Amino acid sequence: MKKLSPYLSVAVILLATLMITGGCKKKAEDPIVPAFTITATEVQLQAGGTGLQFFAKCNNDDVKMTKVTITDPMSSFNQTYNLNGTTFIKNEIFGLQGTTEAYTKEIGTWSFNFVGNRTADGTSFAVNGSLAVSK
Repeated sequence: MKKLSPYLSVAVILLATLMITGGCKKKAEDPIVPAFTITATEVQLQAGGTGLQFFAKCNNDDVKMTKVTITDPMSSFNQTYNLNGTTFIKNEIFGLQGTTEAYTKEIGTWSFNFVGNRTADGTSFAVNGSLAVSK
């Protein structure tokens, strides 16, 4: 039995070393989640009154956009604006409505849900954002 004792000690030390180094392996990095900046411009509506046109840009990645769902401050409507897979490079500003369209201005916090894919690896995302509109 005494001859096994040194082998057993070495085996225990080797096993402990493997467990420690195996536990320290770097895990796969989480993919980058696109971050959007949202802005609004006031416009005059043809029917009278003030409207808003919304614009966004992705601050940290190139994205292929599918759609953006826009909810007004009172949550009285959800408007889905389809972007049909258009690719936007990092920091490229894009509209969230047609060029001749606008949303009726409402004071409060508007909500946005951006849906698309990262162009780098095709990873899909659904990211929420908001914009506070005041007087």
